[in-house]
Amino acid sequence: MRLVPVVAALLLVGSGVAQATPVLDEHVLGTAEHYEVGGTTLRVYGADGSVAVEDNRVPRTLRFGTAVSTGTMVSGASRAGFRFLFDAVDLDVDNADGTRTLTLGIGAAQASWVAPLRLTVHHSEVPIDLTPAGTEIVTMEPVDGGYVLRGYPALPFTRPHVLGTYPAALGGPGGLPALQYEGALRFGAKDIRFPLAYGDDRLYSVTESGTIVSASRGGQFSPVQAPDGSIADGFQLSADGVALVHTFAGYWLVRRGQFTLLPDAWFSGVTLADSALSPGGRSLAFGISAARPTDPTQVVTVDLSSGARRVYSLLDATLPAVAGLAFSVRHPGRLYLLRHSHPISIHQPVTTQLQALDLGSGVPVRIGPALPEYAPRLFSADVR
Repeated sequence: MRLVPVVAALLLVGSGVAQATPVLDEHVLGTAEHYEVGGTTLRVYGADGSVAVEDNRVPRTLRFGTAVSTGTMVSGASRAGFRFLFDAVDLDVDNADGTRTLTLGIGAAQASWVAPLRLTVHHSEVPIDLTPAGTEIVTMEPVDGGYVLRGYPALPFTRPHVLGTYPAALGGPGGLPALQYEGALRFGAKDIRFPLAYGDDRLYSVTESGTIVSASRGGQFSPVQAPDGSIADGFQLSADGVALVHTFAGYWLVRRGQFTLLPDAWFSGVTLADSALSPGGRSLAFGISAARPTDPTQVVTVDLSSGARRVYSLLDATLPAVAGLAFSVRHPGRLYLLRHSHPISIHQPVTTQLQALDLGSGVPVRIGPALPEYAPRLFSADVR
């Protein structure tokens, strides 16, 4: 198994990117894929600009209270990787009544010790994620051809509750790219991912046919339908759960279940899967990768109250491509960019670098080291 390595920062000569590393007061989560073998490396850019790394494919040693697990897997993350859900697979117990008692823990990236959480679940029920605030463990159980999602509060002696039900009639779940880290299933279990995104009043998912579906808390998933009856086929989510959806009738901003139709002309050249929505749905940003080293990488922001656009041209011959954008939660004038070099071949990694773009001055600043990675990605909803 070949893993994505972590190396020291690379010097960006003549890039025009500021060399000073700013001190962040929020976390940013990015991911990269393992080369050819599947699995995801998770990178957390922390409050001091450092990078902590976890992996959802390779088991590692972690202490759960006084017990030591050498088969610990990452089974989910809160928003921006502020907390991870660790699963001590080798400490699980099969009970006589057909249930299983899991040993889980919640902690920061690269933690060496976590408080043990004993969770008794149905035999086919698996933990797949943490809620954005990191206060609940999300599980998935196949039931009657569909799935039931439950939330288990991290506090002990608190009863679980149903987060949503995915009916068999929708077909299998599909992929939900570019939204936020989806979590990972248990090592040794069937490798099924449940695509899940957390709105401000509902859960979102997608079917294998590409239909965007949602469920109010505790409800049943169904296609996202605008007031005119049109069905959503495109989707983007902000860090605070506001959604932007596309239907054949146009683009709609969705705040707490209320749809607002926006002019089509505002979205010329936009692909929602490759864009980022700011907290509150105030603006949208998308990147345009440079076709040649002599061309600038462009970032375009669109004000969603007026349609006004601003274009930022960022010349950097070493990092011409954009692998995701994310608005800062605490600083409305900051946009995070994950930039990378042009791929030479599928067998070689690209060099990636997180940057913070000041939307007032147009100056990007490097954050953390440059890294060689396969298929890097920055999710627009994964900033805290």
